[in-house]
Amino acid sequence: MTAPPSMAEFRRGLAGPLRLLLPGDIPADEVGDLVLLDEAGQLHDEALDLGLEHLVPRAAWDEHWSWARVNAEQEERRVYEVLRRLPPKEYTRVRGRLVRHASGELTRLRRVWDGMLGQLDLYEPISTWQWCQVRGYWFACPLCRWPMRVSQSGAVREVRCEAHARDGVIYTCNPDRMTNRAPQLQPAGAAATAVRAKPATAEHLALTRTTWRYMTLPGLLECGLQDHARSLGARVSMWPHKDRYDLKITLGRRMWKVDAKAWASVTKLGDALKDIDPAEPGLIIVIPDHQRNSRELLQRMIGRRGYRVLTAAGLIAELADGKAERT
Repeated sequence: MTAPPSMAEFRRGLAGPLRLLLPGDIPADEVGDLVLLDEAGQLHDEALDLGLEHLVPRAAWDEHWSWARVNAEQEERRVYEVLRRLPPKEYTRVRGRLVRHASGELTRLRRVWDGMLGQLDLYEPISTWQWCQVRGYWFACPLCRWPMRVSQSGAVREVRCEAHARDGVIYTCNPDRMTNRAPQLQPAGAAATAVRAKPATAEHLALTRTTWRYMTLPGLLECGLQDHARSLGARVSMWPHKDRYDLKITLGRRMWKVDAKAWASVTKLGDALKDIDPAEPGLIIVIPDHQRNSRELLQRMIGRRGYRVLTAAGLIAELADGKAERT
């Protein structure tokens, strides 16, 4: 029997993968690689997402992270209700803009939204978000365009996207060496392409975290699948019937109706769907490729309802087969 860790070892372990803290006979499953605390001792982004999805009302969270932040489900519902009131064509247009414009300068966003910016009320000033700033500047993720999180270790800052750090969107920065100019980032990951610093003023806005988390991120997956399908010659309808599902793909004689999900917890996603019939017969739930190890678990949880579960790569493989059959 493995000896339990000392308190010092336990505290250090909170900044490492959760599986290292669990006894060997307890399966870690999908949370094995979860890190609870970041370098500053704050709740790690993915741990926060799991808490938001599970709505865990812990006293410690109430003290250090307000219940309003934990209760993000209410904000998600509010966003969906705002969008559902839009006509179908406007709904599709707005969903696309939430993917492409996760942040930006106020005057530009006003042009993009053409009078709808205040009506939607989905953005917040970046000047109030200290967690993404280095000496009064912020940096947009090159993939999703949302502000990247800054953490400090000594004189060096690490700057990474909460959603895309696993893909290599990670940088370092030493602002003490750049006292007379805007801080510059040094690539530290495979997908760390050039990013410019922007002033964190009230004129720079970003989508609320809930909107980014549950609209922009799955939207990136949806639009990526759309682009790939169209490159194969498929006909694609985006967000048909508003919120019933996300993509209708037709290639030759085959059709795929897809609902893309970007939840942090596949188990919680399964709990949300296991008692709900698919919006369309044969609906395919598509999850990101990094959750591939949880695909079979999700299929077991919701398959009896008639859902199929694929990763993005799995759907792309089926589309390739559909194109081969067509030719």
